[in-house]
Amino acid sequence: MGRRRRSGNAEGVDLFSFLNIMAATIGVQTLLIVICALKIKPGVQAIQLLPAGGEGKGKQANYILCNGGGELEVIGQGTRQLLRLKDPQFDQFLDAIAKNRRPQYVVIGVRPTAFRDFEAVRSKTEVRRLAIGYEPLEAGLKVQLPPGMPAPTAAGAG
Repeated sequence: MGRRRRSGNAEGVDLFSFLNIMAATIGVQTLLIVICALKIKPGVQAIQLLPAGGEGKGKQANYILCNGGGELEVIGQGTRQLLRLKDPQFDQFLDAIAKNRRPQYVVIGVRPTAFRDFEAVRSKTEVRRLAIGYEPLEAGLKVQLPPGMPAPTAAGAG
């Protein structure tokens, strides 16, 4: 038996055009998926602080939000107050946490403009040997606290 020979003038099928069309189609589909994903998930508007986990698990959570310019929002021990960093009530708040018989945990929320305040708060909590955690907070981000936390009061009102 002899081998079959192709005729010299028969041409094969060129798939180059088909591959170009497929690559363009996949590119358009990828672009559409990215656009849809960006429209579905807008920027985060608020952050939910949760009760302590990890090292703070089983401990009562207390929150200190550093807003910048020496302004603090302290939440815990049944109160929620707007205080200044140098306010004696802030030191009383930390002392109450340190003396509480129930294990305590402090979460410090830090805004970008409040890093110096954060350093002062951290040193005050470390002196009292409190278990602490940190949460960076973007500028303009609203903070939602766990259910059951009291409403804020001005300094000296609570």
